[in-house]
Formats: sequence, structure tokens, C-alpha cells
Amino acid sequence: MSEREFNVEPVVELLAQLAQEKVYGPLDLLSRVEDNDEFYMRLAREALYSALRYLSTERRNVPELEKSVELALRVIEKRPYFAKELALKALAKAMSG
Repeated sequence: MSEREFNVEPVVELLAQLAQEKVYGPLDLLSRVEDNDEFYMRLAREALYSALRYLSTERRNVPELEKSVELALRVIEKRPYFAKELALKALAKAMSG
């Protein structure tokens, strides 16, 4: 499964919004994922949970986010460095906008 097979833009958008607000914790956790053992998968899940939790308190709506998060977690499990790619794309997007 590759990024082209599904839309990860909602996850990137979510993380970029955090970076724009200088909330880097979830991106930092994603950047630490190195393989698919349980420790690193827990980091990835924790990062996405924290990002969702933060934005839910802000009452922001990101269309198609639920499916995008589920699929991103599946890809991260198969290809752990995808987590770093998400964090990099989000940070670049935040810095560009």
C-alpha cells in the first residue's frame, strides 16, 4: 500500500495545523518511528491520538480524517519510515503557508 492508493492529505493537514501553532509533540513522536515493533507503533498511535485530541478541543473539522488516520496507521505498520514522511510533509506545509 502506498500513499498514492489513498489520501493522506487530511493527516498532513492535521499535523500542519499543529505545527503552525508551534505544537510539535506529535510530529516529533512520528519522526522517531524506526521500525514496526510495538514500541514504535505505540509512538505512532500516540502521536496521531495527541494530534486529534488537540484539534478536537479547538473544534476544528478536517474532512475524511477518520479514514485517512486508519489507513496511515496501516501504512506505518508496513513501512515505518512513512511516519517520518508524514511529519516532514506536515512541517514543510506549515512552513510554506
